[in-house]
Amino acid sequence: MPPIATPIAVRAITWDPSLEDTLVRAADAQPPSVLARTRPGVTPSMPVDADVRVHSVHRRAVNLRVGDELVALVSAELDDAPATVRVPVEDWTALQVRQGDPASIGPDGFRIETVHGPIAVLTSSATAWAPAEICLCALSGGQLLRAEATIAATPAPAQQSAFGSAAAALLTERVAALEEALRRRDPSAITAAATGLLGLGEGLTPSGDDVLTGLAFVSAQRGTRLHGALASLAAALDDEEERTTLLSVATVRHALGARAQQGLHELIQAVRDGDDERIRDAALHVAGIGHTSGTDMLSGVRLALRTEAALRSASAPVPATSSSGIVPKEQA
Repeated sequence: MPPIATPIAVRAITWDPSLEDTLVRAADAQPPSVLARTRPGVTPSMPVDADVRVHSVHRRAVNLRVGDELVALVSAELDDAPATVRVPVEDWTALQVRQGDPASIGPDGFRIETVHGPIAVLTSSATAWAPAEICLCALSGGQLLRAEATIAATPAPAQQSAFGSAAAALLTERVAALEEALRRRDPSAITAAATGLLGLGEGLTPSGDDVLTGLAFVSAQRGTRLHGALASLAAALDDEEERTTLLSVATVRHALGARAQQGLHELIQAVRDGDDERIRDAALHVAGIGHTSGTDMLSGVRLALRTEAALRSASAPVPATSSSGIVPKEQA
């Protein structure tokens, strides 16, 4: 009889509590724990969900595809983020996790079936990641432009590849077109310009998508005039999501809901507080995300801050309504 394989179990450090619905839904269909033991070469007692597979593997992250969505299992050194679980694993490749490995979900976490045995990630004792809400309603156009200038001084940590350099001129041109459309508040032009950025560049999250992430994240904060552009930005993703990667689609969609990596939350909190030192520190942290992803996200943040400043200079104060993202005091 083959020996029984006990899963390697790791306890998550922090996690996005929005994933709890995913685990609860699994509770009715799965055994009570992802720690159920298996025998090599024998059908696991923990049923493998055909809709859950390892999407991609990196040294510091494994992405699970759950239906049409992604869940990231990342090393502790990375930021908290939407649909993300941080775990004390330094190198996922050393655990022989491979793209396409079957996986499953239980009420207490996630499980990956590798060639060397199962790996269980337990979420029951993890701390919930809960970024604070941010309202930019009190900032003047001048304060927004000062923050934009501070972020602009952030050094880029990496050289672009030859492909990235070749795409840079087109990226600049299309970002300018999007900025013009945003300033004119032209919904169809916003959607067309945003579509032109989807998939532009290289990598799991191309540069154009990273710019859209930064823009969408700032636009989705309470108290912005750019709040009104969210539907047009979302329309580009809804109509043309096949132009880019699944990871990019997920990242931009989260940003449209005012959710992003913790570093971006800390950056916009510093902008709200007008704290130049914190802005510099947070921008430097964001710039270190990926090869050029962080720098491109900062470009999107700067685009949003410039445009928001222009819109505030050109119009009356934003009314306190649910559509503007501002909650009247009597409703707060």
